[in-house]
Amino acid sequence: MKEILFISGKGGTGKTSLTSSFIHLADQCIACDYDVDASNLPILLKPKITSTCYFSAGQTALIDENVCNACGLCAEICRFDAIDTNLQIIPLACEGCAFCEKICPVKAIKMQPRPSGKWYSGVFNRDQTIFFAELKPGEENSGKLVAQVKTVARKMAVADQLPIIIADGPPGIGCAVISALVGVDLAVLVAEPSRSGFHDLQRIYQLLQQRNIKSTLIINKWDLNPVISRDIESWASWHMIPVAGKVPFSTLVANCIAAARVPATDSTIHKMLFPLWENIMKQLTVI
Repeated sequence: MKEILFISGKGGTGKTSLTSSFIHLADQCIACDYDVDASNLPILLKPKITSTCYFSAGQTALIDENVCNACGLCAEICRFDAIDTNLQIIPLACEGCAFCEKICPVKAIKMQPRPSGKWYSGVFNRDQTIFFAELKPGEENSGKLVAQVKTVARKMAVADQLPIIIADGPPGIGCAVISALVGVDLAVLVAEPSRSGFHDLQRIYQLLQQRNIKSTLIINKWDLNPVISRDIESWASWHMIPVAGKVPFSTLVANCIAAARVPATDSTIHKMLFPLWENIMKQLTVI
């Protein structure tokens, strides 16, 4: 079993459009969306949810009113002002440090898991599986949630003897991206021909180098700025990064996304992207 991760270093490059299309082109695969802050792959694949699991990123204090003697010590020492004058916990303010639990003289405070999000498994195209997640706004530990999604996906791939996991990675270079890179065999860099896109492409490539992860490059909407596209190709050549292909801007792709359809379901786009998929698979087979 091998895993391909599509990453870009920034949002808006068309990464999810391409990921969904290559999932459509693959013979057998498990699909994953590691962008737990804004999961978009399920919008295009339209899975039927088969299971839902809750995720906790931390703890919140709970005061047992039957035990509490209303001494007020907890409210006095809480540096986050998470306990009001009525000795009630303010969930949004509580950071889960558990100091109030430690100093309560009557042991009236206990820490409990804080619901931070969910992860899901679903089925699309009758028999293909997708794993994805959603993290509540403002919650932490996105990397931990990505790790949970990745773990269950890899276990299923091994158990069902599926040859490949195709994953849509989160944007940027933060902890969610670092977690998504664990165990990846090939990273597909999706770049747009803009100065910011080129800059963030270089940042994410540095992250791949630190982890010794092989990569290949797709320049999306290359014809919108041929000059920067050539600069990106020159940079890739200098760093010996194979270019899987270049994708021109197409209103057909935009129309598919607007209609929440996988772009490769269109015959014209299918024909355009299939050679790129073959190049990606060639890169994967030599790893």
